[in-house]
Amino acid sequence: MVENSSIKKSKWDAYNPLKKKNRLFTAVVVIPTLLSAIYFGLIASDVYISESQFVIRSPKNTASLTGIGAFLQSAGFARSADDTHTVHAYMRSRDALSGLNHNGDIAIHYSDKKIDMVSRFNNFGSSEEMERLFQYFQKKVTLDLDTASSISTLKIRAFSPETAQYINNQLLEMGENLINQLNARGRQDLISYAQNELHVAQENATVTAKALNDYRIHNSVFDVKEQAQLQAQLISKLQDELISIKTQLSQIQAVTPDNPQIPALKARERSVRQEINLQMGKVLGGSESIANKAGDFERLTLENRLAEQQLAAAMTAFTNASAEAQKKQLYLERIVQPNKPDAALEPQRWHNILATLALSLIVYGILKLLISSVKEHQD
Repeated sequence: MVENSSIKKSKWDAYNPLKKKNRLFTAVVVIPTLLSAIYFGLIASDVYISESQFVIRSPKNTASLTGIGAFLQSAGFARSADDTHTVHAYMRSRDALSGLNHNGDIAIHYSDKKIDMVSRFNNFGSSEEMERLFQYFQKKVTLDLDTASSISTLKIRAFSPETAQYINNQLLEMGENLINQLNARGRQDLISYAQNELHVAQENATVTAKALNDYRIHNSVFDVKEQAQLQAQLISKLQDELISIKTQLSQIQAVTPDNPQIPALKARERSVRQEINLQMGKVLGGSESIANKAGDFERLTLENRLAEQQLAAAMTAFTNASAEAQKKQLYLERIVQPNKPDAALEPQRWHNILATLALSLIVYGILKLLISSVKEHQD
């Protein structure tokens, strides 16, 4: 009888719902919460956060530029908002990490044996490749941008206050160097473009001026309009003289047909007519006439005038570009300097322990519902 009762008791214990419930609660809630309390309460290393704030600004250019000057102003630099994202991307890049870790300082700090195994870089003897360090370091850098004020907040997590402040300060300096490089490149492009335009304009003005001067020398033309006016005045005087001779000749012939002055007046009339024809030929005649030379002369004069105007515009643009290059187009202004934290803000030990407990209870409740549902279907 005693043996049968003991067998029945062991079977009852095996199927005791309360005992199963305790096992499930222990496995899902008690053990995870206990492990979390042990890790966050006794093992997890202190994390120090150094915070800084900065803004990237571009001074407004109030000078009104036109033509090529406006083109240079618009093409030289981007908006400061775009450069803010550029600096953010650089601070989180492999290049920035390589600059910080050029002596291996970053890898040494985050691989310190004093750091707990979970938080440490290269834990469990994993690879020390740059790519793994980059992926690890990404979690230690936080960059936030307030779109309303354009203020960026940089946070660095490290396992000592000095290292957190050092990395934060170094990243800000590297960001300033990047901005300086962008400024230098922008100034170089701005001046180079203006210099090229000025050089082309100077060459064009020189070529057109020489062509016009050579044409004047070879064709004995200085100014077509002035020379045509002089020729017209000369022809007008000759025509007046011709009219006077013809009038005098008519009067003499009417009064004294045998006057000995008549042959002389007729000869003088012929001479004046020949001179008028000659002068008219210089104005309106063949290839050597002023009218024939006027087209080429006006074309060369117009080309030279346009070249001089382009040269004046290029000189103005170069002057504006030089003045613009003297100013720093973009600059990184520190609003809040990197602080040296005097207390560890992470891990939030009680918060993490309670979060583990809450999550475990939720999982436990879900499992209980599933088990109850299965039992109902079995029944």
